[in-house]
Amino acid sequence: MAYEVKMTRQGRTMIPKPLREKYDIKEGDKVTYIDLGDHIAVLSVPGDAIKVMESLGIEAKDSVHEMKKESLELAQQLVEKKLRG
Repeated sequence: MAYEVKMTRQGRTMIPKPLREKYDIKEGDKVTYIDLGDHIAVLSVPGDAIKVMESLGIEAKDSVHEMKKESLELAQQLVEKKLRG
């Protein structure tokens, strides 16, 4: 399903209600934009990101920055894999 939304002068867009409901995205939640070269993927950020990262096999690192970098790389790989079918 495709949704068309308008961007404001400030660069803001709205996530359509059916998608917010489907992915349980609420006010104050964060989303991540991943640049895939010729398109953008938008991923919701879970409330307990550490638990989700552990479930994906991402081990605790010396810094949150390292864990976030590894999780974003994994997210990009998963999105690309899904697009390839």
